[in-house]
Amino acid sequence: MRADRDGLMTHRLLTFVAEGRARIRRVALELLDQLCFPPSDWPLVADAAERALDDVDPSVRLAAARLLVKAAEPARAMSAFNDSADPIVRTALMEVMPWQRIRRHRAILERLRTDPVAAIRFLANIALLGRDESPVRDAAIRADLEASIAALNTPGSAGQRWAWALAGVDREEDCCLFAERLTDSAGSESVRLEGVRMAAAAMCEWRAAPARVTPMLIRILQEEPSGVRAAALDALAASVTASRLAADELAALADDPHLGATAATALGSAGDHRAMPHLVRLLLADSDQPRLTEAFRVLARAGADPEAPVTAARRILATHPHHSEPERAMRVLAAFGPGAAAAVPELIVRLQQAVNDTPDWAMCVLGRIGPAAAAAIPYLREYPIQAATHALLEITLDRAPADRSLANCPERLLRHGRFAMDLLNWLAGNGGLTARQHRQLRSLFETPGSTRVATAGALWLHEGPAAAEELLEVLPEYLSDDRYALAALRVLTAMGPHAGPILDRLDRFVAARQRTRFHSGARDAAAMRMDEALVTEAMALRQRLGRITTC
Repeated sequence: MRADRDGLMTHRLLTFVAEGRARIRRVALELLDQLCFPPSDWPLVADAAERALDDVDPSVRLAAARLLVKAAEPARAMSAFNDSADPIVRTALMEVMPWQRIRRHRAILERLRTDPVAAIRFLANIALLGRDESPVRDAAIRADLEASIAALNTPGSAGQRWAWALAGVDREEDCCLFAERLTDSAGSESVRLEGVRMAAAAMCEWRAAPARVTPMLIRILQEEPSGVRAAALDALAASVTASRLAADELAALADDPHLGATAATALGSAGDHRAMPHLVRLLLADSDQPRLTEAFRVLARAGADPEAPVTAARRILATHPHHSEPERAMRVLAAFGPGAAAAVPELIVRLQQAVNDTPDWAMCVLGRIGPAAAAAIPYLREYPIQAATHALLEITLDRAPADRSLANCPERLLRHGRFAMDLLNWLAGNGGLTARQHRQLRSLFETPGSTRVATAGALWLHEGPAAAEELLEVLPEYLSDDRYALAALRVLTAMGPHAGPILDRLDRFVAARQRTRFHSGARDAAAMRMDEALVTEAMALRQRLGRITTC
């Protein structure tokens, strides 16, 4: 369809927009929506979407409205909005309308502040928010919030949308204050829930927000069980900073039959050792907590005793010896590295009885364990694959296989493969590079793209201060990249006083009130936690550089 937008496949999919069943009509519109990137100007699809605005099914009309805004010129979408009397269609159009591309949009929005539909008024006032706002508009938004909760669809809830609008004009204090007011115990559950969501959105936008809203969220945890209480826990768990501030309350909830899994995972992700027995139980119970592995990884870095989690992972591996690797158990063992040496017998069984020819996870874990996994060497040598070669390097510390492998690669690697880069990084920290390997590393570092930051650490180990100027030119550019920012900061930390020229930039980064805007564009909890990790690393580097400068 992208190759021929008005071709056979497009016409075939459009036939389903008029098909008998509502679910089929809705899915066809949603598929077209996914294939339509604004500003699209796709008249054939816009015509179908506009016809579907009169569909008998509300979910079809909703999908059609969203698609129309993507496929049509803004003036056409605005015309459909003005012509419609359907609150569902008008609200859906209002939610996704590109107001900045509509002529005299502020005058239109001012008029819509008195619209008969509460959700329309709410969205109009949200869109008109300014930095220095009068209490009148804030009061109007609050007045229409409860009636708008059920009417809004995407993206975000009413509370989140209000928070995002306040973030757009950097009204941090107001956002946190409104969140606290909405969560007042006298309010309805739906409004209080929006207050919690507003607090969670504030934490994603501003670095100081966790300290401001955590006491309020803790108070909600003391209440009787409810959806608001569960949402407050989710908000606290989403931020490592908030989880640390609420550590005692999370520890008290770790045994709760409904909230315990979330509380324990958040506590572990904050590095609190009290979480360990609860996390082990969750691991053995095959919990679906998405951040469970992350919690084990943080605790391993915090020096937690590996005995209980390693024993639990061994039990899981022994329970299913003939099946493909239980990924979570393997990840837990990998997190503890040498501390997981007791699991070597089970990992050898995985190698002997693998259901496929590439039991990569077992090899990865054995490599993380290192020399203590020597018993696995004969079994690893039976596998002529890269994962086995890398594991043998970590276990034997014998560089000969890496030397042979790189000798078979060209001197100009360019993008010759991740494995060659891994070998060069390992050799740089284990005996150093030969002259030819140095040239191979240089060829990767000089290739534009993420390979530069991925090889920066090895370049520093091999060249030292001679590479400082180049590294200081490259690494700061990755501090807004959620995939490589931490790696860049760690290389800068290794450079010590030679990273001094970026002091001013570090100071600005640490002092920033708002969260880092990563290249991915995400404004979610994962981006917030990445920013929290970056701030911690940057502050440690800044303190080190400050001490060095003072000396």
